Amino acid sequence: MATFLDVTALQSFSVVFVFLFVWLFIYAVLIYTKVLGQNQIINILIGVLAGFFVIMSDIATKVVKQIAPVFAVVLVFIAIVAIASRTLGSDSMSIVDSHAMKYIVLVILVVALVVGALAVVRENINVPERGEDFAKTSTIIFHPNFLGIILIFLIAVFTVGLLAAKQT
Repeated sequence: MATFLDVTALQSFSVVFVFLFVWLFIYAVLIYTKVLGQNQIINILIGVLAGFFVIMSDIATKVVKQIAPVFAVVLVFIAIVAIASRTLGSDSMSIVDSHAMKYIVLVILVVALVVGALAVVRENINVPERGEDFAKTSTIIFHPNFLGIILIFLIAVFTVGLLAAKQT
């Protein structure tokens, strides 16, 4: 029985959603950072090409499907913080516009991207479990002990960076 809650038909359109998400995300980043200047055509073209490259790769498409909900939650959180700051009497969106908030959001998005990408790649490659040949690079990189060391190293780098940052 079909109900209005049945969204399984949207599964076949997931490639279109991934393409649109990548295209608009790349376009928005290029417009915001102005890396390539003010030319809209170049920014749109690079976004379209990045979207096509992502949908051509199964692993990249799976990575985007994995991390898109995290990006959406972070953006909703930013909107809620902006509305709350305005409601509580802030003359501008000083909390949202602050550099600290931008760096926190950037770190959250980068961590989500890295963790999502590593999780999807780990599921989709054939890594022997124990007693395996460590001659392959992917066997070493995606080994749980190595990933744990990298995570601890990243936490240490961010901790030292935040502690050594200039206090204002």
